[in-house]
Amino acid sequence: MGRKLIEGFWDCKYCDTKRIRGSLRNCPNCGKARDTSTRFYLDASEKHYVPEEAAAKINRNPDWICVYCKQLNSDDNETCVYCGAPRASENLNYFQNKEKSDSKAEPVSDDSDDSDSFEEHTTSEHVRSSENTESSDEIKNFSITEKFKNFNFSAIWKPALIFLAILISFIGIFQLVKPKEYELTIDSLPWSRNIDIEQYKTVEESDWKLPQNARLLYTRQEYSHSEPVIDHYETRTREVTKKRVSGSESYVSGYNDLGNGYFEEVISERPTYEYYSETETYKEPVYRDEPVYETKYYYEIDKWLYERSVETNGNNTTPYWGKTNLESDERISSNSEHYLVKGTENKKGKEISFSLPFEEWSKLEPGQTVKVKITLGQGKILSE
Repeated sequence: MGRKLIEGFWDCKYCDTKRIRGSLRNCPNCGKARDTSTRFYLDASEKHYVPEEAAAKINRNPDWICVYCKQLNSDDNETCVYCGAPRASENLNYFQNKEKSDSKAEPVSDDSDDSDSFEEHTTSEHVRSSENTESSDEIKNFSITEKFKNFNFSAIWKPALIFLAILISFIGIFQLVKPKEYELTIDSLPWSRNIDIEQYKTVEESDWKLPQNARLLYTRQEYSHSEPVIDHYETRTREVTKKRVSGSESYVSGYNDLGNGYFEEVISERPTYEYYSETETYKEPVYRDEPVYETKYYYEIDKWLYERSVETNGNNTTPYWGKTNLESDERISSNSEHYLVKGTENKKGKEISFSLPFEEWSKLEPGQTVKVKITLGQGKILSE
């Protein structure tokens, strides 16, 4: 892979003309020559490769600077083409002058962040660029009919149906929990009260741990659970894909400023790879479930346990709690009470049933007309 020459650019400081071709030693606009302040650069948007035949005739050494008129001369010239002064050992070349006047200048490379610098474009990048352009043209020429035919309607309908189902469910739930107001005539006022009673008993139980205050009866080893353990190994094969070096290739890794208006490619080598398949043998473990036995405790313990309930109920009567008649080893664990209103809606004749707190329920009577707001079966009297 030969190193190609690329023609660079330079800017005229006198008339501010930009992007003057590197082969021109004088500004095409004002005629001024290149001098000590001239800097050569590349532009990624415009590359001018020099043909091989012409490149072979170009001197690849940097220009030298005349100490008298400060103009840049080709390395081929032994006298200054502008003032006629002979070339001498004290004449600096382009790079020596650049280093002296601008020690912070950075060399051109494909890592440069300068917007005017030349960025490396590998063959693969050119291919991608070409493919992207072709793809863009295809998209532009894609007809509306073809787009309609290829459109994936299921991608819209499926989410739409799911959304509709969720919306309907939400509306149904909202209607269910939405408070509703009725005007009704009370038909009956049923009520119920319940008392749960516990008894302190001695019971026998078993567990993997002995509870506090338990009296141990005996222990024994029992099956607790199973754990997977390796029983044996089986030899198996599988196809695996691997990568190996297949050779090397040359590529353009950067560009050297020649200091004469031209740049030369920097050619580097990098390995190339190939993928191949290979049958691999390996050992795979086969597991079995191994039973685990642990100590189980059998014991007796004293506990409060549910024994019985005392329930009272009625309709249109004064509520009361039933008699518990507790024994010495009994206690009340909990009690509950429920007060319902059953009535008929005045407009549609619909039967309505809802619960009320005792304070409101106790003020009502059968035959009474009331306005009520009901939410999830719980009522609230608005007016009597």
